[in-house]
Amino acid sequence: MKLYLALTIVSLKMYFRNRQALFWALFFPLLIMLIFGIMNFDGFNSPDVGVYDAAENDASRSLIDSLRGSDGAQVLAVSVGSREEVMNELKFGETRAAIIIPENFGVPGEFAELQVTYDERYAQERVVISTVLGQVTDALFKEVAQVPSEYRVENSIGISESFIEGQGQGFKGWLIPGIAAMAIMQTGLFTVVFTLVRFKSQGVLRRLKATPIGASHFLAGQLTTKAIVVVLQTYVLVIVGALVLGVTVGGGRLAVWFDLTILALLGGALFIAIGLAVSGWAKNEETAAPIANIISMPMMFLSGVFFPLSIMPEWVTRWSQYLPLTYLADGMRAITVEGAAITTLGSELLGLAVWIAIAFVIATRMFRWE
Repeated sequence: MKLYLALTIVSLKMYFRNRQALFWALFFPLLIMLIFGIMNFDGFNSPDVGVYDAAENDASRSLIDSLRGSDGAQVLAVSVGSREEVMNELKFGETRAAIIIPENFGVPGEFAELQVTYDERYAQERVVISTVLGQVTDALFKEVAQVPSEYRVENSIGISESFIEGQGQGFKGWLIPGIAAMAIMQTGLFTVVFTLVRFKSQGVLRRLKATPIGASHFLAGQLTTKAIVVVLQTYVLVIVGALVLGVTVGGGRLAVWFDLTILALLGGALFIAIGLAVSGWAKNEETAAPIANIISMPMMFLSGVFFPLSIMPEWVTRWSQYLPLTYLADGMRAITVEGAAITTLGSELLGLAVWIAIAFVIATRMFRWE
């Protein structure tokens, strides 16, 4: 019995000293449970609506606030922008309707007509938006005009409806560029971390540094290889998605492949730099694996790779929109699905540039040859 207890205690000590085993046995399932637990899969997802407010007065602002709902109960997910922005969002499937508020909305004695354009592919969302808009305009009309309840809103506010067939490609179009961005992260981070940590622990880099080749030449060759792999895997994933899943890439624009190459290289540079920082800090593979996973796993689920950020609580999306993988996934999605040119990706390129600078500063301070 004593021998059995002694062996059991020794085995437990060995297990709990294995950080990689602890990560996959405890931390990873806990992370998955918490991330999927905060996602709003079983709740009502408010339809996304874009609004252009040409009136910009108290009445139009009250209309927008009423469409959004009050007391923490969201009715519609409303985003306000220019006419071009809201129509472009509708065209590419980011919203389900575009509402144009005319300049004379809320002006006493004038008839104002709201122009509502729906994506005809989403009939259920259209019913919800139409019902909410009708109720809100009726309530707003009676509140502003202070008329008896039997008076009709149609005498002051009208709603004209039109339909377009959006070019958004649904979940498949959302998923493919997200998976491509995730693959870039995995290649740039994990292959660099495990390769360099293994070579460092085996003394390969130290011995190379003493040769005419030099460790810097070896490192440059490794990084160039990873950059080529990043571009090739991006091509493969996008092409397979187009052929097998029927997703249109870049609206048929030939320059989309050049734009994808540039963005993939930027993403690869970012995550290679993060990999260099991790491999410089980690002493061996057992410590490197949990660190790499702690960095990659939250981004994988909180950067809009598999699911839109809108299904997550606002307090999560408030900071997850600034994650490195979020910028990369959004940029890949804009190029492949919307056909955007890389020169139009201002916020995405800026976000990647800032993260690349931060990652390389950390990598230069953390990396060691041995």
